[in-house]
Amino acid sequence: TSMQPTTIRRVSLWLMIAMLAGGPAIAQDQTPTPSPEPIVNGVVIPQKDIDFAVQQIIAQKAQQGEMVPQAALPEVRDFARAQAITEELLVQDSQSQGIKVPEQRITEETARIRQQFDSEEQYQAQLAAMKMTEADLKRRIARNQAVNLLIGSLVADVRVSDEEAKAFYDANPDFFKTPEQVRASHILIKVAPEADEAQKAEALQKIKAVQKKIKAGEDFAALAQTHSEGPSNVKGGDLNFFRRGQMVKPFEEAAFALQADEVSEIVETPFGYHLIKATDRREAGTVSFEDAKPRITQNLKKEKEGQVFRAHLEKIRATADIKHEKVEAPTAQSES
Repeated sequence: TSMQPTTIRRVSLWLMIAMLAGGPAIAQDQTPTPSPEPIVNGVVIPQKDIDFAVQQIIAQKAQQGEMVPQAALPEVRDFARAQAITEELLVQDSQSQGIKVPEQRITEETARIRQQFDSEEQYQAQLAAMKMTEADLKRRIARNQAVNLLIGSLVADVRVSDEEAKAFYDANPDFFKTPEQVRASHILIKVAPEADEAQKAEALQKIKAVQKKIKAGEDFAALAQTHSEGPSNVKGGDLNFFRRGQMVKPFEEAAFALQADEVSEIVETPFGYHLIKATDRREAGTVSFEDAKPRITQNLKKEKEGQVFRAHLEKIRATADIKHEKVEAPTAQSES
C-alpha cells in the first residue's frame, strides 16, 4: 500500500510506548541509504529524527496488522522525512507562540513509559536497541506535547451547530438507513471439509439428537452450551444481530425465514450442521436525527479541525525556509 499524506493529529504516546516495549524496528541491513538532512528555518533535522519517524510508521502499520516490505522502505523514508519536516515546523511554531510544556508532564510521561518494563535494565536495553538515550526520549515527549498543545489551541474554538448537523443529516439520507437484521442463536455440530460419509453421518446423528431434545421442550441456550461446537456456545449460541451478507447463504436464508422464537430444521453449511433459533428482529428503517446527531457532530468537528489545522500548516509552510540539498564541504583543488 502506498503511503498517503496524513494530517498530523494530536500525538498520543501509546505508539512510542509500543515501540519502546519491543515494537518492530528496521534492521540495519534494511535501512535505505540516508538522504541529506533537511534544514527548516536554519534548524537541521537530525538523521535520528527521521529514523524515529520511520520507526513510528512501521510500528503503526504493525499495529494495523501490516508489515512494511523491504521494497517499500525508500517510500517510507521519504514519507518520514516529510513528517519530520512538518513536526519541526509545528514545534517551531509552538515556540513562536510561547507554548511551554510543563517539565512535570514530561517527567510523568517518561515514568509511564518506564513502567511498561519489568526492570530498569530492560528499559535501558530497549532504549539502546533504538539508539536512544533517556534524554532523547524526553526530547521526543517534549516535542510531541508541544505539538499537542499547539493543535489544541488552534482548534479550541471549533464548534458544530445543530443546524449544521441537521443539514448533513438531510443531505445524506443513505448514510442513516439501517438494513433488516435478525438476532439468532445456533447449535453447531462441526463437519470438516474433508470428512467422509461416515463422519458426516455421525455428525448428523448428533444434531438430530439435539433437535429431539429441543422439540421435547429443553432450553435451546442450555443445549447450545452443552452440545454446540461453535465459539458462541459459551453465550448459549447467541450470535447477536446480523444483516444479510454477513453469514453464509444457507444459514442466512434459514435465519431470516424464521419468526421470533422459532427454531429451524437442520441446516447444512460448509461448517457443518446447525439448528438456528431466531430471538429478535429489526426491520429496515432509518436512524433518527436525534440518535445520529452525536456521531454527526463528532465527525463534522473532526473535519473542521482538520481544515483549520491544514490551513495553518500551509500558512507556516509557505513562509518557511526548507532546504533539502546536501551542503558539500569544499574540496582542495590540485595545482596544475
